[in-house]
Amino acid sequence: MTYFIIEGILKNSNSIDESTMKEHMDYTQKAMDEGLILMSGIKTNMSGGVFIMKEESIEKVYEYLVSEPCKLSGIQDYNVIEFSPHYFNQSPSEWFGS
Repeated sequence: MTYFIIEGILKNSNSIDESTMKEHMDYTQKAMDEGLILMSGIKTNMSGGVFIMKEESIEKVYEYLVSEPCKLSGIQDYNVIEFSPHYFNQSPSEWFGS
């Protein structure tokens, strides 16, 4: 597997509606349930989102993104960064705890 950091870049916040956000959350949750997304969240400056994904290739990531509801609605574009992890925290639940 290959690992990716995907940055969502908000293009048009005026197009965000409840229906699109529900579709986006459902689409993301499905990928999380399949074990493809480790984490996902909104940037604190509200200019988009960020998520960490694993996939077989960058082409597979683009296949995922082409059907992403925020992309389809013209709300968000994506910057994809492929990376090779070298070090892992053995206690992620503690790292992400309050």
